Amino acid sequence: MTHTTTRLSAAAAALALVAPTAAPAAAQTRQPIVPSVSGAHVYDANLFADVEGSAGQMLQIRPSLEGSYESPRLTMLSLYSFDMLRSNHGDLNTFDARRHAFLDTKFRSTPATTLGIAARYDRSETPGELELDTGILGPRQTAERWQVAPNFAHRLGPRTVLSGGYDWTREHEIDTPSGTMHQGRVAVSREWTSRTDIVGSYLGRYFDDSLESHSSHSLLGGFSREIAPGTRLSFYAGPRVTSYRSGIKPEVSTGFLRDTPRIKLAVVYSHGETIILGIPGPVAADSGTVRVNWPMTAKLELGTHAGITDIDTIDGRKARVYRSTLLGSWTTRGMYTIGASYGLDYQEGDIRRRLGEDVLRQVFRVCLAIAARLSHP
Repeated sequence: MTHTTTRLSAAAAALALVAPTAAPAAAQTRQPIVPSVSGAHVYDANLFADVEGSAGQMLQIRPSLEGSYESPRLTMLSLYSFDMLRSNHGDLNTFDARRHAFLDTKFRSTPATTLGIAARYDRSETPGELELDTGILGPRQTAERWQVAPNFAHRLGPRTVLSGGYDWTREHEIDTPSGTMHQGRVAVSREWTSRTDIVGSYLGRYFDDSLESHSSHSLLGGFSREIAPGTRLSFYAGPRVTSYRSGIKPEVSTGFLRDTPRIKLAVVYSHGETIILGIPGPVAADSGTVRVNWPMTAKLELGTHAGITDIDTIDGRKARVYRSTLLGSWTTRGMYTIGASYGLDYQEGDIRRRLGEDVLRQVFRVCLAIAARLSHP
């Protein structure tokens, strides 16, 4: 439905460019392992993401294993899970409704240089779950998505940081051609004041599928400023030229982040390019999202996510997607977490089929998770 993670996008990368270098870790090494299993009852008002939706109920079981490693120079986080599904629609019953794997590592090779790599794999029978940037809905069909993103940051001096990265993403619906996006970036960040960083960067993309290939190049400039403790504003923009359209287009990424004990708020807007399952070539994506989480007590947390995305394909097809989610969770002092969420997606137009088709989907979920934390200091 609505996703709690996002693609390793240009917007996220730009925000990371000005993040402060992590302080040296303590000499202790930690290796916690967290096996867990969750069970959820799901009501979906539009199981097949269709114009005339069919409602259904599902029981979802998700075993998962999370592991991490932390030492003075190396940190690593990994996660693997899969979903088993049973529904009142017999053709949805499956032992393998979704797989998800994630890996994130950072290695401090020298006091001035940090190397990293992030990777994730998703396989789902609901392709909309894999559209992390756009949330575009589509008919139920098995789809896969791979992503690998190495990166580096090197401090050139007390006030200057050179950073860069490469992002490879491939996704496809089973038995159909795949689409691939290569994205490379390099940036220089200069500390202007104790609270403000000035950033200049180059962003290049290359799109490849079975029909054709396209490329784009962007030069971006902007800033990141800490306007209050735990609060940061960033803005990056510049011209973009492409191989598939004449003229100059804008590339924009901006964000407002606030992280305090009372509230966690992220407001992000981006205007750029991405790929979508089953759509040849790149698509222009104009997206704004708001995420708010309130830690009410040590046990209770409430949150809401909302977003709007406009999508424009290279052959002139358009769609707009509205996404919203309300959620809450309560965690005991032991191993148990109870959560509930309500999500609503509304899509105007359908770039996969005919224009003018509107799709409404609502999902209500109640979940119980059991997790045991095993730590090896």
